Amino acid sequence: IHCHQINLERAIGIISQPSLTPASLSDCRLRQQLKQRTQFQSPCVENMPRRGGKNKGGNKKWSRKRKVEERSAKSDKPRTNGGGYYTIINSNAKFEAYYSLVGLHNNRYDEESKKFVPCANDAEKHAERDLFMTSMTSILPASFRVDRSLDATTQKNVLDELQEFVGKEMEVEIELPKRSEAFGGMKNILDKGTDGEEKKVDGAMDENKDDAKKEECDAKSADATTETGDETTTPIDDGPTIIKKTIAPAKPIPFISSGETILGYQLSVDRRTLRRNKSLEPLHEWLKIQTDCGHVTRQETVSMIPPVVLDAKEGMSVLDMCAAPGSKTCQLVEHVGGFSTVASEGGEKKDLEPKGYVVANDADEKRAYMLVHQLRRMNSPAIFVTSCDGQFFPILDEKSDKGTEREGTFDRVLADVPCSGDGTIRKNPGIWRHWNHLGSLALHPLQLSIALRGARLTKVGGYVVYSTCSMNPMENESVVAELLRVSDGSLVLEDPRERMEGLIARPGWASWRVLREGQNRTRKAMKDWKKKNNSKMMAKKKKFDEMREEADGHYGPAKKEAKVDDTSKDGDEKRKDEDQNKKVEKEEEKFVPSLFDTKPYIPPVTWDEAALNERTTSLGFHEYKSYDEVEPEWRRRVRASCFPPTEEEAKKFELEKCLRCLPQDMDTGGFFVALLKKVKPLNMAAIERMNTLAKESRGGGEVDGQVPKKGKDKKEQKSETDKKGSESEDVAMTESSAAEDKTDGEPTTTSEAKDDDKPKEENKKENEEEETIRKAPQGKVGMYHKHQKKEDLSKQDFVPADPSVWPPIVKEFGLDTSTFPTDQFFVRASGEAKILYFLCKHVKGELIDRGIQERVTVINSGLKAFERCSLKESNHMSYRLAQEGIQYIVPHMTKRILSANMDDFCGCIKLGFTPFDSFSEKFQEGLKELTPGSFIVTLEGFEKDVAKKMYLTMWRRTNNCVNCFVTKIEMEAMLSKMRALGYVSKKEDEEVKSGESAGKEPAVEEKMDTSS
Repeated sequence: IHCHQINLERAIGIISQPSLTPASLSDCRLRQQLKQRTQFQSPCVENMPRRGGKNKGGNKKWSRKRKVEERSAKSDKPRTNGGGYYTIINSNAKFEAYYSLVGLHNNRYDEESKKFVPCANDAEKHAERDLFMTSMTSILPASFRVDRSLDATTQKNVLDELQEFVGKEMEVEIELPKRSEAFGGMKNILDKGTDGEEKKVDGAMDENKDDAKKEECDAKSADATTETGDETTTPIDDGPTIIKKTIAPAKPIPFISSGETILGYQLSVDRRTLRRNKSLEPLHEWLKIQTDCGHVTRQETVSMIPPVVLDAKEGMSVLDMCAAPGSKTCQLVEHVGGFSTVASEGGEKKDLEPKGYVVANDADEKRAYMLVHQLRRMNSPAIFVTSCDGQFFPILDEKSDKGTEREGTFDRVLADVPCSGDGTIRKNPGIWRHWNHLGSLALHPLQLSIALRGARLTKVGGYVVYSTCSMNPMENESVVAELLRVSDGSLVLEDPRERMEGLIARPGWASWRVLREGQNRTRKAMKDWKKKNNSKMMAKKKKFDEMREEADGHYGPAKKEAKVDDTSKDGDEKRKDEDQNKKVEKEEEKFVPSLFDTKPYIPPVTWDEAALNERTTSLGFHEYKSYDEVEPEWRRRVRASCFPPTEEEAKKFELEKCLRCLPQDMDTGGFFVALLKKVKPLNMAAIERMNTLAKESRGGGEVDGQVPKKGKDKKEQKSETDKKGSESEDVAMTESSAAEDKTDGEPTTTSEAKDDDKPKEENKKENEEEETIRKAPQGKVGMYHKHQKKEDLSKQDFVPADPSVWPPIVKEFGLDTSTFPTDQFFVRASGEAKILYFLCKHVKGELIDRGIQERVTVINSGLKAFERCSLKESNHMSYRLAQEGIQYIVPHMTKRILSANMDDFCGCIKLGFTPFDSFSEKFQEGLKELTPGSFIVTLEGFEKDVAKKMYLTMWRRTNNCVNCFVTKIEMEAMLSKMRALGYVSKKEDEEVKSGESAGKEPAVEEKMDTSS
């Protein structure tokens, strides 16, 4: 009480001072004093706020019992808005208004001619827009493909098992919660049959009545109601609605094939239904097993298009610049990583490893490790995983090759660049809330820089594919047009539609509109406006204004500041002040809500130019007709390369050869693909542009797209370009990896060469000692990359194995030293050679021997061939065999290898210990002759077949038992291969016979469960 009286006296003393008036106080100070005045109106101690502690502000003490009571009280009330969760409304006014203006709905697909034709009237545009939005608001159906690199027998077996699941219609029961109706996604897909017609509960079809939906709703309500006398009431806590649906057969994807065999399929249900529905559990379990084994890859349909367009052949070198999460990389490995030849029994020396290889790169280190996990299913030594910013991927060419026909490192390059991702809305509904056009403009220079680097890394005569999962022309056609413009004939656009059977893709745009959003329409500005103008804040603002008016009436009006006489200023100073005031007013422009910003968005009645412009302008868009109209402060965002080409350039570029995939065409997501062929080396202008963009993204350099300064002679321009080139060398690691001299790009005149000979020789001598090789930067672009703490992975590079480790290994396993490639085995440079990795000779010769590890961070490569042995039973053995790369060691082994028949081989595929007496007598004799340690079991007839990999890494123990050192996933793969070879275990055979005697046909899933 004493403290309360003292504080009250202090407050009264502060407020009663006559010198303090509202005019002499700032708003913040006045607000603080008025708050103190209101707090001390009551002399009661109970009304005083708590000071300090966790319960500041007078809150009640936290109690678990009280929380439980409040939770139970809330549970008695009816839930709203989908059970309390935030419902994503599948609509965005800016998204729909922007794409309506730029002409996304101006073309439609003609079923008769199988071509895209312009919409003739507003009705056709409305229909096209409705079809687009219906597809975008529905959940994406699941799709997958079978590995094309599998041997023919295993591939045929996987396809046969697949047809038993998805080759015919299936009737399933689906639990449909009430809150899913608000999402509109799962319900829309599941309510449609194979022909798009609505289905009733209990699976019955009503094709003749127009009120099918009404009857369906009545049937649902009747199932969920309870009768009390003559009245029917629907309980509040009713369970989910049970719907019976007929699932259509899987739809084949024709352009995903190997020869005449189709390997790609698209289901009629989405991933969530496939995962949660009990009726589809056998199919889901089969897909999980086959995916883990590497026989099947679950991948979106449009995501399969870029590797097919790239047309990589066996034995080629391929670079995936932005590879994570790795589905496209796996597809590329299947194309280039196959076995061209197999060793024959005659002893002829043939290649036992893939000739081609794939370099998978990603800027984010964590995503790169996720990429390793995905690629491990492929079990290929022809994969090299790196982590660096794609703009700085090292160039491994010799200096003499630059600017010649020998330029480039890779036969094929895939640049699936970072993008806004509005084509993935069907599987990422959160984009509806956060979509904005400024993101596309910000990504444009990054995408262009990565594409230019990919073109530089491509060999002359090779191909580079540029792709995004966006529908915005700022990220698609504008980047391709600038590539063709800067390259000046080095790159040519090609059309891959002829070899893409079944692909429905729209032509690329030759012209588009350039718009940008104002700063007052950014996500932060809109969020701040909503926060400041909600009902609670408006009530506080009104109360504060009333208190301020009361204070003004008590102390008198505020003193007005004296005006400054503008006439005393000069004309220039006055004009400068006016310009400054206009700039301040423009920067302080506040967010103003639009009448067209409704949820859901209401499309325009007419599609004329004025109506569409009115909507985009109201929503904060501003359109530019040319680059000259762009304000100076916006030229860093809206660049000259964003604008469409001229008529002459459009005829030359032929942008209609690009592929535009929209959701309504094939029931997929949105995607963009462009195929570019490199017909000659890149010119110096393209290389300078590449280096400038890369440097700018890391916090330096000037903005591209500005008009070059006129009135300079060639020597001044050359000095500037040399200066820029030297600066870009510091960013791009080294001279040989990123920055290139002008003399390497284009031949110069003799007079210029003579003038530059002396300084070049002098600088070369000075820089030879100072030149250091730097690794390419990692992480996403931006200014914050400097503050990121990154782990030094330089000690994790691959180095050749110590020669001293080989004599005991060669002696123990009887390796043939004349054929065994010891130079292809590497260890990590961490000091302890725990694992010996096997790398294919082309990865070693074309990447590691050329010094790629000095310029980029290597994450992983190769397969585990030998592992350090720590068991007490192996006193004489330092390393044991590893299952991951065993197929490349067995052909060279002469000791500790046993051949087994089908029954013994299947008996080895078990977890835990397996006694000798469970095998045949012949196999037992071979086991008894072995000493304890690691050995190999091969299937009879497949000893030299490296492609099938019918090998098991085993361990012979002292207590007359063996142990299988194979993961559970690979065990499933082995059993799948044995089923493909026609093997049926004894237990399965007994079950089949018992089923036939009972008159029942065994199910496929029962066979799988028994075998596993």
